[in-house]
Parts: sequence; C-alpha cells; structure tokens
Amino acid sequence: MTTGFATLRIEDEDGLRWIRFDRARKMNAFDEHQWAELGRALDEAAVAEGVRCIALGSTSGHFSSGYDLPAALAELEGGGPAEIRRHIGRGNAACWKAWHSTKPVIAAVEGYCLGGAFELAMACDFVLADRGASFGEPEARIAASAPFLISPWVMGIRHAKEVLLTGELMTAERAERIGLVNELCEPGRLGERVRAWSRKLQGFPAGIWAQNKMMVNRSYEIMGFSSAIAMGEDAFVELCCLSDPFKGELEQRVKRDGFASAIRWAQSRFE
Repeated sequence: MTTGFATLRIEDEDGLRWIRFDRARKMNAFDEHQWAELGRALDEAAVAEGVRCIALGSTSGHFSSGYDLPAALAELEGGGPAEIRRHIGRGNAACWKAWHSTKPVIAAVEGYCLGGAFELAMACDFVLADRGASFGEPEARIAASAPFLISPWVMGIRHAKEVLLTGELMTAERAERIGLVNELCEPGRLGERVRAWSRKLQGFPAGIWAQNKMMVNRSYEIMGFSSAIAMGEDAFVELCCLSDPFKGELEQRVKRDGFASAIRWAQSRFE
C-alpha cells in the first residue's frame, strides 16, 4: 500500500494500481483537497514502472456522490469568476489526466456515481459497475451544470438531454443499455472483474496500446471534444454568477438547515 494521501487509499497488485476514494462519511464527495490528491495519484501512477493498469474505486459502498457542495459553497463564498474557474479546474484536471493517461484507466463503480464523479468515470477508458450502482448528473436540480461536459460525447442526444436537463438518476442496467458501462458485475464480484480486465489489458505491448488509445481520443478531439469541455467550463462559471431566487434560497437552507435538508427541499420541487 502506498501512503501519503489523506483522502485516497493506494494499493498495488500484479501490475494493477487501485486508487480508492476514502471519504466514506461524505460518500466520497469531492472537495478541493481530494481532487488535488487524485490528480497527484494519477500522475504518480502514470510514471510508476511496475504499474500497467489503473483502477479508480472506493473503500466503501459508494464510488462518489459528486462534488462536496457545502465545502464548495464555503470555498466560493464572495468569490468571482476567477475563483469559480479555479475551483472546477481541479476536478477537470483530474478528468483530463484519466482521459490522456497512456495506461488503461478503469472506473470500478458501486453505489452512487454522480455529478463530477460521473464525469470522471466517463473520462476513463472503461467502466465496470456493480448491478446496484446509480449514475447521473443531478447538477441541473441545484441550478448548476456539468463542468466537464463529456455526457453528449458518450451517449446519444436524447439520453444526454435526459441526463443533463432533468437530473434524473439511472440504474446500472440502464447505463449499460445506453453505452455508459462496459460490463455489469454481480454483487461482490466487481474487484474480481476489474482484475480480470487488468490482466487482459496488460497482455498488450504498453506503447502500442497507448498509441491506439491516443488515436481514438484524437478522433473525438478533432470533432471538437476539447472545445466542448472548455464551453462547459464557461457555462458553469456563467451559471454560478447568475442571480436566481432558487439558488439564493438553496444556499441559505444549506447554511441554516444543513446540506441533507436543503437537498430534500430542492428535490421536492420535482416530485
């Protein structure tokens, strides 16, 4: 086990490096510190000689519930566009590291995979999911948007609009049907299946595999993928700066009643 991280647990086994999110009390919701640590962990895995494959997972029952909203509100209070852009930049940087990694990156999803964590999983090369997992981009329900706008690139327009504009969650089975998941795993078998995929991927010459991945990624970038991600960042910043009664009420409820109560109030608008 590699140490030196407060919010992650790093484990190596047979050429596979596990980067496990380790904030169970927050359902692995990402704050600025965890995003920064994830970026560093991906950098270290990229240059580690004995590592041939990378898996992102969890030490608990949830991959991640997304961004840590209370922490984000506290960090951004009184901040302007530059501070907002700097805030989402940490998460987007981690997504780009998964996207550009020359080593295979597998998202091993159980429980919630929402918001920024959903975007991170979609930036990985492969997604394996426990049948009990849930996927979604609930940002629209709290007057925000996806800062790493990858959803339209990994699903058709109808499903992308459903995910991004309604905030509805979907089951792992449905996520597989619309092409978001490579393999559904029976309960208790997610780790076993990730290891099987890792063994298969390690059979390829590393440099040749990396070149093939680069060709696939560049085909998307030629079609405008990178520009779309930049546009998503701009839209997120603009939405954060817009004055809206609902946003103001939500922020006040988070401060007054706590995050869980505020989210229940926000969700009640859609029932």
